[in-house]
Amino acid sequence: MRPLSLLGMSGVGKSHWAKKLEARGWLRIDCDTEIARRLGELLTIGEGEEPVHALGTWMGMPWTRGYREREAAYLTLEEQVTSDALDRAHTASSAGREVVVDCTGSVIYLPSSVLRRLEHETHVVYLRTPDARREAMLARYLAEPKPVVWGESFAPHDDEHEGRGLSRLYPELLRFRDTRYSALAVHTLDGGWLETAGDDEGLAAILERDA
Repeated sequence: MRPLSLLGMSGVGKSHWAKKLEARGWLRIDCDTEIARRLGELLTIGEGEEPVHALGTWMGMPWTRGYREREAAYLTLEEQVTSDALDRAHTASSAGREVVVDCTGSVIYLPSSVLRRLEHETHVVYLRTPDARREAMLARYLAEPKPVVWGESFAPHDDEHEGRGLSRLYPELLRFRDTRYSALAVHTLDGGWLETAGDDEGLAAILERDA
């Protein structure tokens, strides 16, 4: 069976469900944690803190000084980590292991060569953020930054200083990503429904291969 990969925005539940599979014997390949590990001394990870939160603090907001340089460095490292994850997934799957690749939210910004591998070498499932939760996601992003790659989506108007344009730009970012995630995925699942599903029901939907 081809490895499974989970796509979607940070906070939609990718790691939650990947860990459920890991508890059932799957090999889980966590790209966020590997990126944080390779950044090493640049990150300060508090006791019990998720690596993705430390990554968000390091990257900063799109208007902070040095953000573009850190964004570019992050994507370069993510390309290496994702390519290595796909290599590892292929090797493990060929040896008979069941594998889930827990992708970052920014995987869609990687070069087309990497995305083609993701599409052809894994079974891609997109966990979609419900429209009703998107305002809450913006509030959470502001209160608890996670590493968000904006690419060309952060283009504030002249009168929108620092975070004033986020209420307009963040929904546009989500719409852009929604299109890109959907294009890669074999099938899409509603993240809101998954939150209410039991383990068996949710995993059955994620593992459905003939959708």
